[in-house]
Amino acid sequence: MIATRMGATPAVAAHIARLGGEVQGRFDDVGYLYVRLPIERLSEVSELPDVLMANLDGALGGSSDTALTDTLLGVSATPPAESNRPMVMAIDNLLSTAATDDLLVEVRSDGRFSMGGQDLYALMANRAVEVHGKPIFASAGDGARVDSIDTFASARRVLAVGSLDTDRESILAAASSRGPAADGGAKPDFVGVSMSEAASMAAALAEAARTENLPSDARHILWALRMSARRLDGYQPHEQGFGIIDTTRALELLRQVKSRKFDLPDILTRAPVKTYLSRFLPEPGVGQGLYEREGWLVKRPEKRKITLTRQNGPSTPLTYTLQWQANDGTFSAKQDEVILPFDTPVEVEIYIAPEEVGIHSALLYLVDKMTQLAVHTVMTTIVASEQFTAANGYTIQHRKQTLAGRRAQSHFIEVPPNVSSLRMNVTATVGQVEMLLGTGGPSGAGFNSPRGKAGLVTVTYPPPGVYELTLLPVSANAQVEIDASIYYVDSQLDEAPPKNNATKLWMNNIYAPLQKTAVLTEVGARRVLEDNGGPTGMRAYNITVPADSTTLRVAASPGEGRARLGLYLYDCVTGSCILWGSDVFTKTTEKILIAPNPRAGLWRVVVDAGLVGTPFKYSELITNPSFGSGQADGQNESRKTGARWNQSVSFEAQAAVPFGYDAVAVMDVIDAHSDAQPLRPLPLTTQVFKLSRSN
Repeated sequence: MIATRMGATPAVAAHIARLGGEVQGRFDDVGYLYVRLPIERLSEVSELPDVLMANLDGALGGSSDTALTDTLLGVSATPPAESNRPMVMAIDNLLSTAATDDLLVEVRSDGRFSMGGQDLYALMANRAVEVHGKPIFASAGDGARVDSIDTFASARRVLAVGSLDTDRESILAAASSRGPAADGGAKPDFVGVSMSEAASMAAALAEAARTENLPSDARHILWALRMSARRLDGYQPHEQGFGIIDTTRALELLRQVKSRKFDLPDILTRAPVKTYLSRFLPEPGVGQGLYEREGWLVKRPEKRKITLTRQNGPSTPLTYTLQWQANDGTFSAKQDEVILPFDTPVEVEIYIAPEEVGIHSALLYLVDKMTQLAVHTVMTTIVASEQFTAANGYTIQHRKQTLAGRRAQSHFIEVPPNVSSLRMNVTATVGQVEMLLGTGGPSGAGFNSPRGKAGLVTVTYPPPGVYELTLLPVSANAQVEIDASIYYVDSQLDEAPPKNNATKLWMNNIYAPLQKTAVLTEVGARRVLEDNGGPTGMRAYNITVPADSTTLRVAASPGEGRARLGLYLYDCVTGSCILWGSDVFTKTTEKILIAPNPRAGLWRVVVDAGLVGTPFKYSELITNPSFGSGQADGQNESRKTGARWNQSVSFEAQAAVPFGYDAVAVMDVIDAHSDAQPLRPLPLTTQVFKLSRSN
C-alpha cells in the first residue's frame, strides 16, 4: 500500500510499472495505490518525491489489512452530497461489513504500524475526512499504558474513544489506552461506555445540525464534540482527552457558529516531542502536542516553545486568549494571549515545573477574543521519573500501594545506560493485580505478567530510558508493594596477557547489592565482522548452530558517528524463519541478543543500519561444551554496592571450532540467585578473550 501526494497517483503508478511492478488498485481521490512489487524495490519507491509512505501488506495482521483498506476507501469514495441520512458502520476486528451511504465511519482495529512515527491507515483516514467530510471514529484500544493509542485513533482528524468502566460511568476502564498520541496529539478524544454509543451520539448531532441548517461537515462536528465535552473528575487529559460527549452543548456551539457567522480557524501546532520513537516522526522530535517522556526531574523548571500557525481565515491578524484546563500547576505560559497572522508561525513560550514524580498533562485552549469560543487545543504532557541513586541503594521501593476501586496505577522509573539487568518485583499483599512494564509507545519493549499474577519481571540489558510500570487491578482495592533494582558489575581482564589460557578477572559491583555472585566459564566460537548497510541499508547473516549449544549471542554496534541500528534474530531451523527477538531501541547503543539453548540448525541475523553504507561492527558467538571447558576459582559471595574482588579463570580447548570462527574463552559474571531469562542465570557482565592454539 503506497500513500502519495494528492494528484500524484498516476505518476507514481507509471514509475512502479517501469520497476516491473503491478498496480492492482488505484484510489486517486484519496491518493493511494495498492501494488505488487519485489520487496527489494520497496526502498526505490519510498524515495520517490511524491510518495509519503510505503507499507508492506500484512504489517497489521495479514490479509485483513486489505479488507480494511478496501472497505474504508470504498466508503470514502461516496461523496457527502449523495448521503441523505446518517448511519454508523463498524469494521469489527478488521473484518469489513456492508455500508454504502454512511455519514460516519466507526473503526475497531488491533495493532499499530509505527513506520515514520505514524500509522499508514491513520494518514488515509485523515485524508478521507478532509476530502469527503465524513467523521471517523476509532477505539483508543486497551493498551493500558501511556502513549498506547491504537491505529486509526492516533490520526489528527479521527475521534478516538477510550473506555469507561461498564459498571460505573464515572470511572475509566483500567485497561483503556492512555494518550497522548505518539506525536503528542490530544488523545484520546473522548471516553465512553462504548465506541458505538459515541458514534451514534455524533450521528444524532450531525442529523440535528442538518435539520437546523447548521454546519454539519466533519470539521465542525469534530470541533463541537471536543470543545463541549464534560470532564471527569480525578483524571488527567492524557487519560480522558476532552471527557464525555455532550451533544446538547455541542449543538449549541454549532448554533453560535451560525448566528455569529464565525469562521472556524484551522491552526497547526508544532511542539517538541522527546520519546522512545520521536526520531521517527515526519519532522524528528516535533509533533502536534508537547510530549516529553525523557529527561525530566522533579522541581527542575525548564522552558519550551510551541509554534502556532493559522492556516485559513482572513488575512488580518486574529487574537486568541490562552487558557489552561486540568493543569495541576506544572505548566504555565509567558503570555495571556497570542496574535496569529494568516499563515505565519508564532511562538508561545511554556514554563514547566513538575512538583511531584509521575506524569503531568494539561490542555492549552486558544479562545477567540471576539466570540469567546474555544477554537483550538494543544495537549502538553511530561513525565518526571523516579531515579536510581546511591542514596536509595539503586533500589526504588513503594510500600502499601492501594489501587482504589479498579483504577490502574502507573510508576515511571528511569534506567541509566550500561545496566545489565532491571529487576521489577511486585507483590500483591491484598487481592490480585496484573503488571505491565514497558519503555513507552506501542513499539516499545513490553514485559507482562499473567493476569492476576504479579511477581518478578527481569529485563536483561535493558535499553536506557524511562520505563512505565502499570498495575491493573484484577480485584477491587488491591494492595501491592514494589521493589525495583538495577544491576551491573564492571569487569576487567588482568593486564598481563593470558598465560596457558588462564587469567584473572577484576570486578566492581556498581549498582544494587547482590545476594550471591559466581563466574560461569565456557568455550565458544566467535566471528567478528566490520560491515556497512547494503542497498536497502540492511545486511543479513546465516548462522549454523551445532547441537547441544548453550547460547547463541549476536551483537551490532555503530561505527564512527551516531548511527542507530536495529538487530533482528530469526530461528530458521524448520525451513521458515520465525523472529526470535529484536533490539531496535533508538539510542546509539550496542544491540545485543542472547538465545539460551538454541535449537540446532540454521539461524539468521539481520542488521538494519538505516542508510546505505552506514558502518557497523557485527559479532556472533556460540558456546558449546564440545569446544572445550573452563574453570573459575573463588568464593560465591554476596557483594555490597561498590564491592571489589577478583577471580582466577582457566580454559581448555577441545574440538575445533567451525571454519571462519575463533575459539574464545567466555566468562559470564552471574547472579546465582537469579531466575531470569533469557540467559540462565542472569549475566551481570561478560568478558571474552581469544584462546591460544597451543593449549
